[in-house]
Amino acid sequence: MTTEGKKFYVNNNVGTIKYAVSFHNGIDTHKDGSPFYGIKTFRNKKKMNLFLKGIEKEGYKYKYS
Repeated sequence: MTTEGKKFYVNNNVGTIKYAVSFHNGIDTHKDGSPFYGIKTFRNKKKMNLFLKGIEKEGYKYKYS
């Protein structure tokens, strides 16, 4: 099983949510083997940036499209 490592990406203005951060820990997968992404939503950019700094310290890297 191959893993891409710890990755995250940010979506803006998804429905009524202002900021959504999707993150994959490099381990969890769906039954078909595709990576399972968790999601955290924010209404405030400052809180989102604090969360991003925290997961970057844990080793998460920004996933470029």
